[in-house]
Amino acid sequence: MGKLWHSRDSFGNLLVCGRMDFPHDNFSFKVSGVANIVNSGETVGEAAPYYRFFTPLSTAGERITAFYECCKPSSTGMLSRAMEISEILYNSMTYVRGVTGTQTTAEQAMTQLSGVCQDYAHILLSLLRIEKIPCRYVSGLAFESGETHAWVEVFEDGRWTGIDPTQNRLIGDSYIKLCHGRDYSDCPIERGIYIGNAQSVQTVFSKMTEI
Repeated sequence: MGKLWHSRDSFGNLLVCGRMDFPHDNFSFKVSGVANIVNSGETVGEAAPYYRFFTPLSTAGERITAFYECCKPSSTGMLSRAMEISEILYNSMTYVRGVTGTQTTAEQAMTQLSGVCQDYAHILLSLLRIEKIPCRYVSGLAFESGETHAWVEVFEDGRWTGIDPTQNRLIGDSYIKLCHGRDYSDCPIERGIYIGNAQSVQTVFSKMTEI
């Protein structure tokens, strides 16, 4: 039996940490829980300054800057502007599995105009940060897929509101948020360190029942 403890990271996400400090051939872990969905698309909070700055995965290069020049929003509110940009991005991108990875940057995904939810989120973050709109990356689950999903939250008037650029819609009760950060590197679903040769397999399954 390994050691297990709970903590929180600098973004406020709950961490379940463990360690096995003795030789072993294999190990596995399972995390389960019950989520109470109440106004899941909005969260009261504050916007730390670092949610306004580019990160290695969300930095705007020439392609993203050029794209932004063609899709400057006309609305005045931050959320309205973000939704305008999200719609243009949605109509410009093609969802394709296997053409990007966890280290693919927003600029790289923008260059090929294809990718998965993580890429849509990183590109939207990059465009919003050009607009000086506080925003953050979210990892979670979506009811339609039963898999991990990624979207963006925008801060306005003391409240974070979720936008799913992959589906071009606001986050609702069919989403379960797990964690948030500046980009994917801040909030992967799991992360570990092995000593010796090892391979890992991650399986995520979600089931939602209305009560």
